[in-house]
Amino acid sequence: MTTKAGSEIRSQMRRYIVQRLLMKGDGAPLSDDDLLFTSGRLDSLDAVELIMSIETDYGINFSDIGFDLTRLDSISAIAGLVEQPSTASA
Repeated sequence: MTTKAGSEIRSQMRRYIVQRLLMKGDGAPLSDDDLLFTSGRLDSLDAVELIMSIETDYGINFSDIGFDLTRLDSISAIAGLVEQPSTASA
């Protein structure tokens, strides 16, 4: 994936995650490498919503790649997952 596409993925994920955090009353700054789940900023319901969004928006099937929360624990990790050609459905 190109750098432009990669930065667009990060922007989209950032918007989505900031929206989820704001719904929880969390308006603290967020960097691409901040931990989302292990820090407690997001919870299991947010993980389900995020997975559904990634599957819909990027064609990634978590049934095929297996679920590993560390792959969703930061904006950088999510972008890395989405950018891997082997994770997208054919």
